[in-house]
Amino acid sequence: MDVGTVYSQPEHQFYHKWAILSDPDDITAGCKGYVKCDIAVVGKGDNIKTPHKANETDEDDIEGNLLLPEGIPAERQWARFYIKIHRAEGLPKMNTSIMANVKKAFIGENRDLVDPYVQVQFSGQKGKTSVQKSSYEPIWNEQVIFTEQFPPLCKRIKVQIRDSDKVNDVAIGTHFIDLRKISNDGDKGFLPTLGPAWVNMYGSTRQYTLMDEHQDLNDGLGEGVSFRARLLISVAVEILDTTSPEIICSTEVQVEPVSNISEIDGVSKPSSVKKKKKEGENEEEENELIQNSSEDEDEEDGDLTSVSSTPPMKPFTTDRNYFHLPYFEKKPCVYIKSWWQDQRRRLYNSNMMDKIADKLEEGLNDVQEIIKTEKAFPERRLRGVLEELSVGCSRYVTLANKDVNLAGRTKLDRERVKSSMREMDSMGQQAKQIRTQVKKNTVKDKLRLAQNFLQRLRFLADEPQHSIPDVFIWMMSNNKRIAYARIPSKDILYSMVDEETGKDCGKVKAVFLKLPGKKGFGPNGWTVQAKLELYLWLGLNKNRKDFLNGLPNGFEEIKAPKTGPGLQSVPPVTLIYNMKQVFQLRAHMYQARSLFAADSSGLSDPFARVFFSAHSQVTEVLNETLCPTWDQLLVFDDVELFGEASELRDDPPIIVVEFYDQDTVGKAEFIGRTFAKPTIKMCDEPYGPPRFPPQLEYYQIYRGNSTAGELLAAFELLQIPFDTEEIRRALIAVHDFAVPQIKVLL
Repeated sequence: MDVGTVYSQPEHQFYHKWAILSDPDDITAGCKGYVKCDIAVVGKGDNIKTPHKANETDEDDIEGNLLLPEGIPAERQWARFYIKIHRAEGLPKMNTSIMANVKKAFIGENRDLVDPYVQVQFSGQKGKTSVQKSSYEPIWNEQVIFTEQFPPLCKRIKVQIRDSDKVNDVAIGTHFIDLRKISNDGDKGFLPTLGPAWVNMYGSTRQYTLMDEHQDLNDGLGEGVSFRARLLISVAVEILDTTSPEIICSTEVQVEPVSNISEIDGVSKPSSVKKKKKEGENEEEENELIQNSSEDEDEEDGDLTSVSSTPPMKPFTTDRNYFHLPYFEKKPCVYIKSWWQDQRRRLYNSNMMDKIADKLEEGLNDVQEIIKTEKAFPERRLRGVLEELSVGCSRYVTLANKDVNLAGRTKLDRERVKSSMREMDSMGQQAKQIRTQVKKNTVKDKLRLAQNFLQRLRFLADEPQHSIPDVFIWMMSNNKRIAYARIPSKDILYSMVDEETGKDCGKVKAVFLKLPGKKGFGPNGWTVQAKLELYLWLGLNKNRKDFLNGLPNGFEEIKAPKTGPGLQSVPPVTLIYNMKQVFQLRAHMYQARSLFAADSSGLSDPFARVFFSAHSQVTEVLNETLCPTWDQLLVFDDVELFGEASELRDDPPIIVVEFYDQDTVGKAEFIGRTFAKPTIKMCDEPYGPPRFPPQLEYYQIYRGNSTAGELLAAFELLQIPFDTEEIRRALIAVHDFAVPQIKVLL
């Protein structure tokens, strides 16, 4: 069994359970005895909780006390797990042999230096394909066969592409297949099945170095920071009849050849793509996907060369703490065209469920906040949340139903659509029923039931047959990769149906870059490395006329000069905004509480740094406290934002606040950070209730993934009129109104 099986048990343990023993060389022989054991999986420093002694009376009832998770039958059958490895594409250069580099330097031999094979691990056993010498597009057409009891006590299959080397084999990329996501044990359930489908593998950057500091990422430990390869695989399970005379009795791993797959899902590469060795397949020109990526490629038909990076630019600073790139009225554009087989339907279904889950999560957080702050009528909000959920589920069933025959090109596609429709329909009915039972005295119980819906939705939305790779955005300096963001492709995928569109497609979004691998953990990695305001869009070539539709208005497109056909469809290299709004930001920094203790005294000497757009300011340092009261107003003048005033009012940029402990020697130590959105007042709006002056609010402070206190503050963004006399009158009016009000609030 794997540790996940143990960890998912009550108290993360099996206690005084009888494990069934079987002979791995004779699976037809049945049970060979039992061993009683305790197995616990706990976090470092956690105690193992021993269950009550009352349970021990039944310990000698072996059949009733087997070491099996709940729901798994005592009599399990043997099964064969077939993992078919067809081929791989897009492998990186793996010059891991020093001798190969020496040979290349002296003899000039320029052969490929990747010798890939695939290793599959499952249930404590390991099998591997043959090695394909010197190939970046290896073809195996082999299957690895495991014999194991069904259902197995291992939930994951580990598939790894490795580079064979005389000195040291290394992982190129790793993918985990979760059996729970490719099977269903319900009444209308199905055995684990997957593909044939491409799965994407991620890991360290594709630039080869002899000592790769991010090699752990290629082994599947941590979030990958680059696309490494994609692998065409399939999985099938066959329940064995152990009475049959031709059954192979041993559980030893077998490797066999399988027939080639010439086309996947009836889709093959267009001839122009084959000619240029692009990755992926597609039916026709109109089904090409445009994707932001990291490789320069020439487009067909005399189009502009794809631009995948912004021009180098010198950063500026106003306070020597934060630097900014002067992307003011000029906004650089990057884009790339790439080809993938058309599996949008999988991602559309996933997006629909994620959006329902996001709304549900937001609503449940509202209910919890109402209960926590003891405000009136949490039951009304919960009833509204459940009503919204049942409507969302019904809409999903309607949209998925019209594609029920189109969505599935693999067996798993077909089964997933059917089971998710059943599940969503059932969830919608249950939500409707629970809604009628929500009363003032039952609100907490019903809230718990609704939280179970959220878990089910997130599980259903996770698509096991990965198709389009994720998008990586890197900040470069002197040709070195400094910090990155990874954006799931489904989040920016365009559809003409609103529910199917990715949540960040065609929207300006604040993206926070982070350090790769282990560097991202610890105070140096927890600080904001860079904040980008990005507009992302991923869609079919035929829909590219719509790709700028979500941008704030007030810009003109600057296109590169180019001769030849296809001029009308050339994307811009720059957007010039001729509409500018000037604001004053006021950060009312009142106090923080329960901050992280950075000093050995158990206290900190905290100060806060607020940054917004190209500006930043700090509060004063307060010594030896975890609950500092600054009661300080930070004023940011002449903040320039580009776009139409009404759009900025509806969706203002994010304010970042970081907290530090001031040390007498050395630089300040990071405590945590939080984000806020300001309340905006435009010129033509009065400064008065109910929106102004803004109420003080609590903002959760985070240190990595952990909470590290709360900030009590208010942020307001006031538009400055262009007429100087108007400015003077407006500021006097705001000053007269605001100061006494803020004093009263505090």
